[in-house]
Amino acid sequence: MKIMWLGQAGYRLRTENGLTIVIDPYLSDSLQKEKGDSFKRQIPINDEVLNHVDVLILTHLHGDHTDVETINRIVEKNGKIAVLAPLNVLDVLRKRYEKNPQDYMLFDCDIEITLRGVRFISTYAAHSDERPIGVTIEGDSKVICHTGDTMYHKKLLIDLPRNADALLLPINGQGYNMNAVDAARLTRELRPKTVYPMHWDMFKEYGCNVSEFINAFDEKERGIIRIPDHYREYML
Repeated sequence: MKIMWLGQAGYRLRTENGLTIVIDPYLSDSLQKEKGDSFKRQIPINDEVLNHVDVLILTHLHGDHTDVETINRIVEKNGKIAVLAPLNVLDVLRKRYEKNPQDYMLFDCDIEITLRGVRFISTYAAHSDERPIGVTIEGDSKVICHTGDTMYHKKLLIDLPRNADALLLPINGQGYNMNAVDAARLTRELRPKTVYPMHWDMFKEYGCNVSEFINAFDEKERGIIRIPDHYREYML
């Protein structure tokens, strides 16, 4: 399994059998156009990562997670793909792509879907959207846990796997997300092999200094923290 950070909460995963999975890609300037310069993106756009997408996972309806401009380009480049998302997200997409329907799959909390040998498990998230989820992905003998946008919540300790190969979680403490201290606490409780702090890099006004998350761990603990380069592919 290979992993690539697209910025904000966006990730691309590629399995050994060639299945390409994209989670919450925000690869446009749509929020700056809609809401102003406080949403000016800090990360360059790389359209190439949207080629050959097989599965698109959208964790909730907010514009930096379900971004229509990015989804338009995915559809243009790839045609019909599998879209896993909560019902409120699917309702929006069905109306928008009525003339170019996708393979929509309901992915509300606690639903499990297996595609080409990879299992997708939707998990609880405590966020301001109507039906937010996280996702755990099992494939290539690896377990990747993407929490989606969420506050620290005790139910996460029930839904999320221990000892995952990679835990991807927000740390910015704004917009109903965990702050760095609570994200570090959840990381300790879940004991992943690696942790990727996310949702702190895209918008200057709504991000944070990742060092606060790093400093919440002692020297011996910090070996599990990964701060990947954007658009660089890593082997899990």
